[in-house]
Order: sequence, then C-alpha cells, then structure tokens
Amino acid sequence: MATQKIYQLEGKSPKEVKQSFIHYMGDKNATSKQIKDAVNSRYAKIDTIDTICIIVDKLFKVDNIFFVTDVAQVVRVSEDLTAMIAMTEKDGGDPKELKNQRSYVNKYRDFLKYCADQKGQTANPSAEYKFAEDPDKPFISEEKFNEIVELLFRKKNIILQGAPGVGKTFLARKIAYQLIGQTKDENIEMVQFHQSYSYEDFMQGIRPTTTGEFKVRDGIFYNICKKAKENKEETYVFIIDEINRGNLSKIFGELMMLIEADKRSPRYALKLTYSDEESPKFYVPENVYIIGCMNTADRSIAIVDYALRRRFAFCPIEPELGERFKAFLCSEFNKGFVDNICSKLNRVNSIILETPSLGKGLEIGHSYFCQISSVDDEEEWWQSVCKYEIFPYLQEICFENEELSNELCHILID
Repeated sequence: MATQKIYQLEGKSPKEVKQSFIHYMGDKNATSKQIKDAVNSRYAKIDTIDTICIIVDKLFKVDNIFFVTDVAQVVRVSEDLTAMIAMTEKDGGDPKELKNQRSYVNKYRDFLKYCADQKGQTANPSAEYKFAEDPDKPFISEEKFNEIVELLFRKKNIILQGAPGVGKTFLARKIAYQLIGQTKDENIEMVQFHQSYSYEDFMQGIRPTTTGEFKVRDGIFYNICKKAKENKEETYVFIIDEINRGNLSKIFGELMMLIEADKRSPRYALKLTYSDEESPKFYVPENVYIIGCMNTADRSIAIVDYALRRRFAFCPIEPELGERFKAFLCSEFNKGFVDNICSKLNRVNSIILETPSLGKGLEIGHSYFCQISSVDDEEEWWQSVCKYEIFPYLQEICFENEELSNELCHILID
C-alpha cells in the first residue's frame, strides 16, 4: 500500500480501513515491528469487542466499527460508552473495561480525523478559515478572539502574554489563519527567540559559505518581508515564540522604528547594518503582521524593552476552564470527574490570584490537560499530570513559600 494512499478511505472495505488504522497506530511512519505491535494491540481489535459491535449495530445497522468512517458517527459510539460508564458507576460497578473500550474508540476517532486532515490538505491546502467553524479552535470566546484579530489588523504588532499552558502559540496560528482568511501556512513564518539569537539570524548578517568565503545572508524576517513586497495582495504573519527570551534591542536593531504601523512604507526605508552601497533601503511592508508570545511566569526573563513595548499591543491570555474546556474533557472522561478537577483548578488559580507574591499571569493553564486521547484511567492520568507537570510548576512559582506550594498541591490531589 503506497504511503500517500494509506489514509484515503473512500471505497475501502472494513478490512482495508483496519489495515490503515493499524499503520496509523504504528505512528504513521511505522517500521514492520511497530506495525506488528499495533496488530497485536487491543486497539486494532475493536471490531471484535462485543459491546462496541452492539453499539454500532444499534446506531448504524452494521456489525463492524470499521464500516463507520465518519468522525461524528464514531463520536456517537464514544458517547454511548460514556453513558454506559456513568450508569455502571452509579450502580456501584467497575467501569474500567468500558473506559478502556472508549479509549480504543477515541483512538479510532483520532485516526479518522487525521485521514480527513490529510484529504483536506491534498484537495485544498489553503482552505478558507473561519474561527466559528473550526472544529479544533481554542477555548477562548469568539468575541475575544475577534477582538484580538481586529487589534492585530490595526496595530500590526501584538504580544500574547500569559502563564505557561494557556495556549499562546496555538492561538497565535489560529489568529494568523483568521487574518489571512485561509489556512495558508506558507504565508506564516515562526521563530523562537533565545539568548543566543541575534540580529544576524533575524535580519541580515555575514555568514560563512561551504567554500570558506563569507557573504551577507538575509535572515528569516528579511525574507518574509521580501516575499510580502513581491505579493502585495497577500497577508503574511510572523510569529515569535518566547519573544522576551531574546535580547530584543540587539535582535531588532533598526526594526524598532520600521515595525511601527505608521512607518510601513518606502518613505521610512533605512540602510541595514550589513547592506552595501548598492543595496536598496529596507522597510517593513504593510501586509506583514507580527505576533509575539510571552511567558509571564519565568522570573529569569528580562522585562521587555520600553521602546519595543510601545510598538506592540499586549493581549493577556488567561486559562480557559469554562464550558468549552469541560465539553472537550467530557469527550474522554465522565462529567463528574471533569467537574471535580475543574473545581480544583479554579480553586488553586483563585488562591494564586489572591496571593500578593504571585497574582495574575501565574495561574495554571488549560493546555496541561489537553493531551487526553487514549487515556485508559482518568484518575491515573490526573495524578500523573499533577505529579510530573503541575507540582514542579507550583514549587517553582512558590519557591519562597513551601507551605503555600504544599497547600496548592494538596488541593489538586485531595
């Protein structure tokens, strides 16, 4: 089976769909051993599990789940299993096996989503993007999302700032799609700043060649600006992750002025540091927009330069633990469990906000809890996330108050 055809499910028999699912379970670029392991896993045998067979027969009049290749229909199978789990728990029974079966079904659901994505990228790699219609949209409200997009359109430079785990980088790409109007990744560039990142990497600098010579080479931001000037009808977005980890004055150089919204024209063009006399002056075109992402919890990061701060609008991004987040968790977990952990998270975040030495920007973000596909035991998953991801974070932000750190950790696992 050719790799590019593995995930094209149209016209395939249930047996062929199962083979594609097994390949996916082998992590897509599967070796023969990985595929063999996937074949022997219980995930690959969901077509033989009585409970699942009964549900698909009741819902769709078929005796094999691999007849079902519509994501929404598989979600209905998962919802039936969730209802059975709740009923079993209510009656005092052990729902572990049902939870395992739901995990298998949800993995098959993820496989079908992946196939749909592959089909969409092949058929229309630059599909129209609308936040309201995005099945994988962030938990932020549509009103706030549109407000940020409008702000970026006006200001041209924004920074999404917030605690770790609030989904800043994920949100930045969705904002870019909305501004462009399409899921057009070729119009988006992304870089992550760090302490060694320089103007020469970002804009232009002298670099060695393979022949041992040294030549002026253009950086990533210079290139997207060049591309934007050649395609003035297109919109381009440049995303800078961890923007406050770099030496911003050093990296931006003369861009400190050129990125301003009212300086985006040839009238304000400047000679770059490494340009020779024949090189044209440089300016940032109007159709380039910059989104920075800033972690507000890292004490080791320098404060953003005031001169640069004036060039950006700052958008606080907060943890989203509301109904949309709960609905997402309920696709895998029981509602009672979801309500319980969200209550704990809200309580901990309230204490963080009310503590003078902590406060806004240090809350626990929702992204810590978004990797939930194929979770076999929800309690074990919760304990693991808390122990290895949340507790170290709380200990870091409460490094001068061990008693408070212990209190917050106790709330989460009590």
